Amino acid sequence: MNFKQRFNLIFYRLRYKLQEWKLRLSRRYEDLDKKGRERLTIMVIPHTDRKSLNFVISYKTISFFIGIIVILLVISAVNVLSHSGSVHQLTELNLTNKDFIRQSSKMKEEVNSLHETIQYYYEKISSLYIKLGGDPSRVSKGMGGSNQFLSMQGSPQTDITDESFRIKEDIHNLKLSSELSDEIIKLIKKRKSIIRNTPSIWPTKGYVLFPFGKYLSPITGKEEMNKGLDIGSFPGAEVLATAPGIVFDSGFSPATGYYIKLAHRFGWKTIYSNLDRVKVKKNEKISKGDVIGYVGKTPENPVYHLHYEVHVGTQALNPFSFLNQIQE
Repeated sequence: MNFKQRFNLIFYRLRYKLQEWKLRLSRRYEDLDKKGRERLTIMVIPHTDRKSLNFVISYKTISFFIGIIVILLVISAVNVLSHSGSVHQLTELNLTNKDFIRQSSKMKEEVNSLHETIQYYYEKISSLYIKLGGDPSRVSKGMGGSNQFLSMQGSPQTDITDESFRIKEDIHNLKLSSELSDEIIKLIKKRKSIIRNTPSIWPTKGYVLFPFGKYLSPITGKEEMNKGLDIGSFPGAEVLATAPGIVFDSGFSPATGYYIKLAHRFGWKTIYSNLDRVKVKKNEKISKGDVIGYVGKTPENPVYHLHYEVHVGTQALNPFSFLNQIQE
């Protein structure tokens, strides 16, 4: 059997089956139509002498009314379920809205607390920056209060806009605080360098014999000007460099005995005289606290002491103002 014959056979079989189904459906429809044409008589018999009522209804009409009732019930059920779903959604939305309001209130409290902390931090940093000699105009670049900023913009103030500008203000102040902190570190490093190179320690152990300024000389008996500080000590006591520097002069004279002169950064100079002997050489680099000589005396002044002077350029300063007053 070739393909064409097989195809024709299948086609006729399907055609036969289709006709058979069509015939069955036709018979079924006839049976239902016949059943639907059958009539049902409903009698209403009163308990009085009134005439009884007869109603004749076909099964088809009864089926029609039952179908309408079923459809109405289905539609009603769908409406009820839809309404119930809407009520459920509204309830969920209401709960979500309440939760959102509660979370918004909590977030607002946290933002306010953070704002106060940032303001406190910014004020402290600004104050420290100005105390260290920073530029006050940099501090005035802060945005200030958010309400003032809003009024400058001419925008209507609401909770959302107020919080928005407050957050912008905090971000700006944090950024400025970070910049000021970097400047503060630079200023502190610079000051630390100045302090490290400032004569600030006692050059020897002892007591103040004659202070800076005018005093009555026990040798001449006249009032003289003391350009330094005379520190009484024991013979051979170590003399320390009060700041890092370089020996720019060293020698001996009958009036001062052995002496050492040191040059420091930022224009500082220190002079150590009335020494018994010197331990350093000219142009030698000296660190703060290094031993540079030893306490002695002179033929003119038999008391063992160290004469110590501090100069800035050609101006002599009171050394006592620096001793233990400036700390690193």
